[in-house]
Amino acid sequence: MMRLKLLLAYLGTGYSGWQIQEKPSPPPTIQGELEAALRVLAGAPVRVHGSGRTDAGVHAHGQVAHCDVPDAKAGLRWQRSLNALLPPEIRILAAEPAAADFHARKDALRKTYVYQFWQERAFVPPQLAPFVWNCGPLDVEAMRAALPHLLGEHDFAGLQNAGTDMESTTRTVFRAELDIPPPCEFYPPHAPGLRLTVTANGFLKQMVRNMAGLLAACGQGKIRPENVPDLLAARDRRAVPSATAPAGGLALASVEYV
Repeated sequence: MMRLKLLLAYLGTGYSGWQIQEKPSPPPTIQGELEAALRVLAGAPVRVHGSGRTDAGVHAHGQVAHCDVPDAKAGLRWQRSLNALLPPEIRILAAEPAAADFHARKDALRKTYVYQFWQERAFVPPQLAPFVWNCGPLDVEAMRAALPHLLGEHDFAGLQNAGTDMESTTRTVFRAELDIPPPCEFYPPHAPGLRLTVTANGFLKQMVRNMAGLLAACGQGKIRPENVPDLLAARDRRAVPSATAPAGGLALASVEYV
């Protein structure tokens, strides 16, 4: 068998996340679509392992996955062949042989997610609507004042939603930045969008969406930035009085390996 490393991007709208759901009539998932295409090409069932499980409605610019395919199929042009079978919302960006012991999840050192806010209440450009949270005006400086409190090693149990048992809820955040992308030049003057970029050695369930919700609450004056350390120290999601940001604004941007 040959181990194949895949880099893929997808539009998560309309999919029930990455992972196949074991149900009598399972909803469509990214893993399910990919495995169906691989089965056609390999002539046998193929299990795909992703670097992480993106939730329903979450997108990816650079998800990484691996699978094992028969040696007899080693010469196949996997990128082109898979894209010919996959729905247009899922694209293989690169496909290459990997070391036999490579593991997309276990070998990942860092992951980067981006979350996009839309501040203009009058309209949301339809081209951006699936990828932003239309949350209204935000105090950018208040949000940026909260960011340093998220950096470094912390117990992020307070930013984890229920649903996954973890041995440890401690993670290290290497980067947490908020920038303002250029305005959409073809639209009337409007409030700028915002993009949160977070890089860490791992993430808890809906951790970035809870970060985005926490920052938005700071930007709306509902939470003071200087109170963020105490909220995290409580290690209880119920102690953080902010909503989980909608899935559509989130995308897995990249995964780093050695």
